[in-house]
Amino acid sequence: MTADIVLYKTDIVPVGIDQAPHLEFARETVRSFNYRFNTQVLIEPQVKHTEVLKVVGIDGKDKMSKSLNNHIELASTAEETTKRVREMVTDPARQRRTDPGNPDVCNVFTMHKIFSPQEEVDMINVECRRAGIGCVDCKLRFASNLNKHLEPFRAKRAELEAKPGYVQDILDDGGKRAQAIAQKTMMEVREAMKLP
Repeated sequence: MTADIVLYKTDIVPVGIDQAPHLEFARETVRSFNYRFNTQVLIEPQVKHTEVLKVVGIDGKDKMSKSLNNHIELASTAEETTKRVREMVTDPARQRRTDPGNPDVCNVFTMHKIFSPQEEVDMINVECRRAGIGCVDCKLRFASNLNKHLEPFRAKRAELEAKPGYVQDILDDGGKRAQAIAQKTMMEVREAMKLP
């Protein structure tokens, strides 16, 4: 991770709270290199956090991960996405529809903050606490908002799937541009280290 960030002179890195220690390692590596070789060749990356610092898996576990199969695929259909959202863990203390909930401990509510309009987030915050909305209704509202958010991505994906040569050309071009940046950085690093 450090090499990928530093090699391309990345100055701002968007990360979740769980990735911040990895970024701090990259920052320490840059500081150490620049100090040791009396240079400013490498850029110390800064952390950029989003409003929601961490997104846990649909099972409520520590992190959303494909390897843990607790994720929502961006490439899924609307129906598949809704099915996965329906599997999401909500407030564990809320056993019945008539029990008041606590959105502060509900993963679905956290996701609403990212994908739902603010008025709906505010409404769910109030209605959940007074048992005015159930978890199933809350999930279905979230699934609808998530699917609306993903519609443009799905459309673009379908468009690009129909043009595999175009996609490969973009990847090849990006690879060439990345290689040029990496070679320039490595040249500067070698000069700073007084290597041939």
